[in-house]
Amino acid sequence: MKKVTPTTIVNRNSGRYVLVLLVALIFGTTKLAAQLSDVHYLPPLKQVSNNQAVVQQAFYLSTPESVAFTVNVYQGTAITPVANLSISNTLSGQYDVSDGDNNISLVDEANTGIVLSNSGLRFEAPGGEKFYVNYRGRSGSQATSLTSKGRAAAGTSFKWGGIPNRANNANLNTTLGIMATEDNTIVDIFGYDTNCEFRLGASQGGITADAIQITLNAGQSYVLEAAKNQTTANIDGWLGASIKSNKKIVISNGGLNVGVNSSSPARDAAIDQPVPENVLGREYVFIRGNGASNNETEFPIIIATQNNTEIFVNGSITAIATINEGEYFEVPGSNYSSNTAGANMFVTTSKEAYAYQCLTGASALQTLGLNFIAPVNCLLPSVLSNIPNIRDVDGLNFDGGVTIVASTATSDANITVTDGNGNVPLPVATPVAGTTDWKTFFVSGLTGNVSVNSTGPIAVGFLGASGNAGIAGYFSGFDTVPVVELDVTGGGCLPADVFEATGGFDAYQWFKNGAIIASETNSSFTPDTPGDYFVRVTKGGCTYDSAILSVYSCAPELVLTKIDDVDPIIAGNDVTFTITAEYLGFNTITNVVLTDILPAEFTFVSATTDAGTFSVPDWTIGSMQRGQFFTLNITATANNVPADITVTNTISASFDQASSEVNTITDDTDEAVTILADNDGD
Repeated sequence: MKKVTPTTIVNRNSGRYVLVLLVALIFGTTKLAAQLSDVHYLPPLKQVSNNQAVVQQAFYLSTPESVAFTVNVYQGTAITPVANLSISNTLSGQYDVSDGDNNISLVDEANTGIVLSNSGLRFEAPGGEKFYVNYRGRSGSQATSLTSKGRAAAGTSFKWGGIPNRANNANLNTTLGIMATEDNTIVDIFGYDTNCEFRLGASQGGITADAIQITLNAGQSYVLEAAKNQTTANIDGWLGASIKSNKKIVISNGGLNVGVNSSSPARDAAIDQPVPENVLGREYVFIRGNGASNNETEFPIIIATQNNTEIFVNGSITAIATINEGEYFEVPGSNYSSNTAGANMFVTTSKEAYAYQCLTGASALQTLGLNFIAPVNCLLPSVLSNIPNIRDVDGLNFDGGVTIVASTATSDANITVTDGNGNVPLPVATPVAGTTDWKTFFVSGLTGNVSVNSTGPIAVGFLGASGNAGIAGYFSGFDTVPVVELDVTGGGCLPADVFEATGGFDAYQWFKNGAIIASETNSSFTPDTPGDYFVRVTKGGCTYDSAILSVYSCAPELVLTKIDDVDPIIAGNDVTFTITAEYLGFNTITNVVLTDILPAEFTFVSATTDAGTFSVPDWTIGSMQRGQFFTLNITATANNVPADITVTNTISASFDQASSEVNTITDDTDEAVTILADNDGD
């Protein structure tokens, strides 16, 4: 996927996906923290080859619950637990798996690019108690961490995230793991650079399709690997690709291994688990790791979920970049408040976006980590209890430290950090430029179980290093934001049969395409036409907008528009017709062709498009996935006419499924243009 520089604005596909809207709005009370959940899904991933990134590995469990309870561990589609763990706030749990490519947490070549039934793990408390799960793995020189997001990780629309893999090293890859939570789950992966090549068994470039579709049952998983040296596109062509499904899935992504310097072989493992697009936000606070003055390893990565997403840094009113759906932008590390560990950066986006952070556990280039960052908001939890054994990575001792984002309304005296030695002195807070709402802390030298308590909202991450191996993780902020959920009853798309919602806020207000729907003020809402929807909720003095999602039709819904840039036009001059095709149907349509036969009063000059090919008069797009948006620009010259005349340029469309198109949204296929006769003969 395309990287965007601060001066680049390009058109990409619009990737939006919604079925029937169900609001699952969970308010973050003082006892709720973000990755706390009664169930956690951990899909497998793929390292470049056995033991190259991870050898020793384990899953760490912790909970704020004072009374011990049981957690069952399930592997793949199994309905019988493979292990039972007892945990409490004073008794952390650890589930060990075999070294290297065990085909549970990490798959081998033979199990890459195929549907798997015996890989991946599910941790579940049958009594409904909530707990954390943090995966940590290491080898001699690499280490990594991934914090499960629990139920908040399950959704139907994601973007593939990670760090662009630029290092000069043969042992680099990027990986994506997917696990289904329900039977008969159809997953579509598309929007990546079509030159990307993914592993299929022993063939490193065995998957070359422009789009991938798989069907999974509950507990089944699927793993992709993009080996960096297979093709240039594998450096970052996967970044921002869409992963969409008709039922809830969980994904994990990142690099095993990854490096950022194209002239260096330095590498490390860097993975994390994101949440779906409907749990994203627009305001993010990043805290610098131990990269010191090395901005090459310390930077945020923003991935757009919608077109024309503006990115602002540290309160600036001028966007540092504007990116479209599926594009990414690396915010330069020079925007941190300083070059020291614990410096911060405030990033806002005009539309919901994914926010990842590349950071290092130590100053060395080869100690990379990856954190998926939660948006800051007034609904963040106030307690993290606890990060278990912060220095331990399956028997290897790491430095231990935490980053804290806290509300400025909370006195420093009301924020406490404890570790295995008791209370830890809190350093002086660092103010966040561009906002008066947040401040940050960086606390190093921690050991044992670490907890953070506050009387106001907080977000907590951790990081550390041992020699050349760096590690990072993010523990807070993902299930306290308003979530517009997807209810797949009624076929998984419009029209809907059944709709229900849960509440928890003082007030609700629904919006469609940015406009208020005055009559819709309940916690539940059933849309009747395709469009962009979000809900604004209020709790006490806190108001928050959910992420924008879009409703699609069960039947094909291809929306066409056509406009011109000059009208009237003098004979002999040029006009540009802009044609757009947006697909708001749920299932893929194929063999899409748009035809534009110019009136005799115009002569074709040129055409540009961001998808498919154009050969007068046909724009051949091919297949379109739900939410994709393509543009064609045709430039034509107005011919000499004996007198002023108005002519109409009309487009038409054909595709394999056209006979079942619903057309609930009116197309704009005609554009009338007045040509003024050049009576002077110029």
